[in-house]
Amino acid sequence: MSAVFIIDPRGKRDLGFLDWEPSRGMLMQVLEFLAGEVEDPALAADLREFVAGGYAYISLSSYTAEQGAEIMKTIREKLPAAAAEWFPDHEGARRNIAELVELVEEAEAAPSA
Repeated sequence: MSAVFIIDPRGKRDLGFLDWEPSRGMLMQVLEFLAGEVEDPALAADLREFVAGGYAYISLSSYTAEQGAEIMKTIREKLPAAAAEWFPDHEGARRNIAELVELVEEAEAAPSA
């Protein structure tokens, strides 16, 4: 079963439609990782609640601009190394994570609204 992660942080414009469509399991693994890495305790709790609920759709616009920025920074800076550990022999899974990182980098580079 698939999931959708919309990369639409508040405060950015001209993003088009940036969406990552991993398996639900991969999305849950990424969100659980983010929950353990972000510094904002409220954000961490919200991400854990999302994982516990087993939801399949998440959007950065649901979070404050600061929380969205923290999620994106964590994805960009920490997720690639984690994916290399999780999937040492699975190039496809690592490429899937790399796609998310690229979407985040595109969103971060977009002009502010």
